[in-house]
Amino acid sequence: MKKWIVMLVSMLVLAGCKTPVVGMQQHVSFTYDNVMQGQLVVGGVVSTVGELTDIERIRYSDILFREFIDEHKGIQLIRAGSLVKAMGAARYQQWLDNYMLTGVLDKRDTALIRQSFPHARYLILSRIELHDVTQSHSETETDVADSEEDRKKGEFEFVRVDVSLNTSRQMGASLAVYDLQQGLLAWSGYISDTDTNANSSSRTFDKHNRWREELADAFIHALIDDDANSYPAAPPSESLLAGIYAGFAENMPEPAKR
Repeated sequence: MKKWIVMLVSMLVLAGCKTPVVGMQQHVSFTYDNVMQGQLVVGGVVSTVGELTDIERIRYSDILFREFIDEHKGIQLIRAGSLVKAMGAARYQQWLDNYMLTGVLDKRDTALIRQSFPHARYLILSRIELHDVTQSHSETETDVADSEEDRKKGEFEFVRVDVSLNTSRQMGASLAVYDLQQGLLAWSGYISDTDTNANSSSRTFDKHNRWREELADAFIHALIDDDANSYPAAPPSESLLAGIYAGFAENMPEPAKR
């Protein structure tokens, strides 16, 4: 009995570790068996919050492809590059632009995809809907003793000022999986994530120095005001998108319990 309880708890913990998907919708026909038996075409990645270069579109599509391959061994994915060749670069670009603006698939283009990939069951598309880079700073003061003996007696002769300069990148993307055979939206949802890089500096001041507060303020302002280059670079968008697409991949249908 205890063994079954442990197994149940472990299953619940694992289920709770999945990346939360906002507004997730799943059609009843979108099952593990259907996904693994049919081919999936990676349509591409677009952005509603900033134009993507051709290189970024290719790179982001490859990230999506890689994360799904890594999460689901044996899944049959077709790269976006194959779709570009089938549609032609100009038509593919127009097709993605229309999807970016409307979120709706053109029936003629969908028919071309079915014709070009007759064994494909699903089409995957993603829209980046949030992309912000922000900078912030924080400072803390910590009393410091000259020796362990002074610390034990509560005698602190110095103060250490710690300053952290932070650059954060926040991204959010939706993912839509279309059933090419039935002409319907099979699965969709939205995931966002944030990552931060930080530069930290510290300096210790004598509490008895009459100019201590002025010196500490000058130290802080020199870091946060005078040189914007003191802030670190934002975390790369590729790493955030990789985490987001891995989150989508891990929420795909699972094998039915036997």
